[in-house]
Amino acid sequence: MTWIFDQRLAGHSVASIARRLNDNGVPCPSDADPARNPHRSGHHWTLTTVAAILANPRYT
Repeated sequence: MTWIFDQRLAGHSVASIARRLNDNGVPCPSDADPARNPHRSGHHWTLTTVAAILANPRYT
């Protein structure tokens, strides 16, 4: 998770962060823990997923 914040602080766009996560085969939240993410049906990182993590006060 800190990698996402480090990348954003380094000036990378949300789109480039999502792309790199997908390119590196990092499981998205719905794949890693489907029971906690039933509202997400995708199997890859999206802009909205990365943006939601960055905006979530629980992580900041």
